[in-house]
Amino acid sequence: MVVEIKVFASLRNFIPPSERYLGDDKWELPEGFKVEQVIEMLNIPIRQAKVLLINGRKATSDCFLKENDVLHIFPPMCGG
Repeated sequence: MVVEIKVFASLRNFIPPSERYLGDDKWELPEGFKVEQVIEMLNIPIRQAKVLLINGRKATSDCFLKENDVLHIFPPMCGG
């Protein structure tokens, strides 16, 4: 299945080269892949993936992904 994965800020530094990367933030993943498996695949420390969205809705690391989903992964945010 093809999933769009948007990784933000400092988390982009963790992403290793991969044959699964199709370009334009699109990735080829096996059916039944969970968000936590994506985080692991991208080499992102789980504690650094603080805000997760699937198709614009809040998600958790144990959510399953489906064909054409858009996953956003944000680091901890601060500011004020």
